[in-house]
Formats: sequence, C-alpha cells, structure tokens
Amino acid sequence: MQAIILAAGTGSRLATELKGKPKCLAPLTNDISLIEYQIAVLNSVGITEICLVLGYRAHEIYRQMGDRCHCIMNRRYAETNSLYSLWLARNWVQDDCLIMNSDILAHPTLYKRLLKANGDALAYDSWSGDEAEHMKVMFRSGQLQEISKSMPAQDADGESVGLLKFSHASMTALFAEAETALQVGGENQWAPAAIARLAQRQTIVGVDIAGLPWIEIDFPEDLQQARHKVWPLLPIGKLPQLVTRQRQAS
Repeated sequence: MQAIILAAGTGSRLATELKGKPKCLAPLTNDISLIEYQIAVLNSVGITEICLVLGYRAHEIYRQMGDRCHCIMNRRYAETNSLYSLWLARNWVQDDCLIMNSDILAHPTLYKRLLKANGDALAYDSWSGDEAEHMKVMFRSGQLQEISKSMPAQDADGESVGLLKFSHASMTALFAEAETALQVGGENQWAPAAIARLAQRQTIVGVDIAGLPWIEIDFPEDLQQARHKVWPLLPIGKLPQLVTRQRQAS
C-alpha cells in the first residue's frame, strides 16, 4: 500500500496565523507539525511508501520531510488545484494507494477503518456536511453517487474527510478520469472532480467515521480547534516516531 499526500496549495486563509509557512507545516505542538503527524500515522498502519505533491514553499517541506518521502513538484501550483496535483503522481503509483489532503488531522482509527473496508472506499462524516465549505457526499445503497461542495446540504449524507483508498487498477482508472476532467473542466478543479467521474463507472463505498476526532484545517479557528480539542484526543503515545520527536525536543 502506498499513499499520496496533496500538499501543493498556499493555504492563503491561514497565512496570517502561519506567517507564510505551508499549511502542512502548521505546528500542532512546539515540536510536531501536521505533516509529521500524518506520516507517523501512515507508518503506524504499515504505509511507508509516501509521495508528497508539493508546490508553495516546497523547499521548506522537503527540508523537513524529503528523506522520508518521495516528492513531486507542482511548479504550477499557483494556477492549478488538487486535481492537477493528483494527476502529477500518475507515474509514481505502483500499488494500491491511499489519497489524502495535507490539511487533515484525524485519529488513527479513521485510517484503520478505511483500510479495512472492502474495495475502493471514501471516509466521510455523517454528522457533518451542512456548510458551504464542506466537500459533501451522497450515497445510494452505500455507494458513492456524488461528491461536491456545491451540493445542497439537504441532499448530502455527510462530509468527505479527504481520505480515500483505491486498488492499483482503480488508481489507473482514476488517473484516466483526472486527465479527462482536466481536459473538460480545466486545471483549477479539486481532486474530487475525478473521483465523481470514477464513481459513475465503478463502486466506491462510504466509511462513516462519525464520532471519531478529526478536523480539516482551513481557517485560523480550525487550527486552534485542532490544537486544543482534537490533538488531546489522539493516541500520541502509540506513535513511536512522535514519542521520539518529543523526547528529542525536551
């Protein structure tokens, strides 16, 4: 199993809070950043082949994480979006793959539930999905039918967490759909544009993680909630990399 982390964006809504740092380097504690936590969790569930798709201030991320991950540069990050970043990783994937956004802080159990699901799967929260900013999802008989921010809240079954799992064959199909979506709709689209197209051709099941601690960090208030409400609920002591990091920093 491999993993792709999409981390090319500028995180402009957090610019003041982070003083220009890339969003994935947002500090959760004095010594642990968001991306360090994500990689520690991936390693804890057996995923060590990790690809970071970088763009904004890529050198800062590479300086901290490059020796632990394969890095791909989206040099056009300012004029493209996550769909284009995902497509750039098409030649790297050689196995089943997990895809995730770099601004997600989530309990390790969420990852484990997704990995245990049969077939291709998308993690979502049925307790969320009522705000315009949410990437909303709709299912029929447990199968993904639609994923979109523009979906009316009353039609949504929840919010996508930004964490998905696909077989190697499905990744090949997803990259083909991404290429078509880029040609049809342009390069400034979210990665779910390709996922929505794939869902019309094959089954993507939903894994409801309602009740588990997680947050998407878009705004300063999200970062504060991540630090003060979500972080204390995470089993940091069971993540050896972070325990070692904390000891080194103390």
